[in-house]
Amino acid sequence: MSQKKVDKYKEYKKNKSQILKREKMVKRLEFGMIGVICALFLAWFVVSIGMNINRVDKAETEDTVVTTEVDMNAYGEYISALKTAYTE
Repeated sequence: MSQKKVDKYKEYKKNKSQILKREKMVKRLEFGMIGVICALFLAWFVVSIGMNINRVDKAETEDTVVTTEVDMNAYGEYISALKTAYTE
């Protein structure tokens, strides 16, 4: 091994406990952030479903009556014209 590698290994060995603590902390922080992101996504999902359920419930409970008026005079005249055309 070259002297550079040996020095690097000695430095690693000397600071091994600090390096391992730092790596553990970084790993915990990563898992914590992943957990927070998953929790936020789950909360958003639950809230959006709840809002949609409330919207559907409100739409079902509202009493709205839709009335449509149709003028049947033109249709009646058309049918009577057809009947007279076939009877002649």
